[in-house]
Amino acid sequence: MKLRPIAQHVIDVVATEQAITYVKRDTKADGSVFASFHFVDWESLQTRQVNDGVYLQMKFGDLGPYIADELDEPFSSRAARLPDGGCAVLRTDSMLCLFRPDGTFGSHFFLGYRDAPAYDVVSDGTGVWYTVPSRNVIALFSLRSREMELRVGGSGVFNQPTGIAKAGSELLVSCQGAGEVRSLLLPSYDLGKTIAIDGPCEKYFSVFRRDFIWMEGTLYAVEEAGA
Repeated sequence: MKLRPIAQHVIDVVATEQAITYVKRDTKADGSVFASFHFVDWESLQTRQVNDGVYLQMKFGDLGPYIADELDEPFSSRAARLPDGGCAVLRTDSMLCLFRPDGTFGSHFFLGYRDAPAYDVVSDGTGVWYTVPSRNVIALFSLRSREMELRVGGSGVFNQPTGIAKAGSELLVSCQGAGEVRSLLLPSYDLGKTIAIDGPCEKYFSVFRRDFIWMEGTLYAVEEAGA
């Protein structure tokens, strides 16, 4: 696999079907640390600095700044924007917080499996898929019944699944324990392709059919993928 580095010291990446933003840890001349926000042109791979409002809108929706104000760690939280304009936010304590389209808080639930915490989330229609690394599974949380609806995995399927992303009719599951990405085909739940990754991939995702990797604090574009 050939990778092209885009940015280093990345502490969060947000991708939609059309765009990518990321947060980078920067250091001033006096040694103080601050966060800077950047937009990636998926075609040219050129980056430009943006304000935090652009990042928060992409991550949490149109009322992103209001939602971020309700969170202690907006950069560390994982988010899944919902079809109705709301947002599902997975906090670092594995509480899934549901926000309405107007930005107000709705309800919250512990997200995990067999008392093990969830790590990442992605929206899929009326549900939210999430990863549980220590149990080697991914699961679907139903927004209708407000409970786990489906579980997929086991040590023979996923090995420490961390990041999860949706690309068309596939879920892309980054498995740090195996150094690979496994895809799950929807709606059949059959396993699809396996992509070997040379390192502990945090997240593998696609934008306009171009693939990207966030790994060990560096954001890469995939120039050549191996299956």
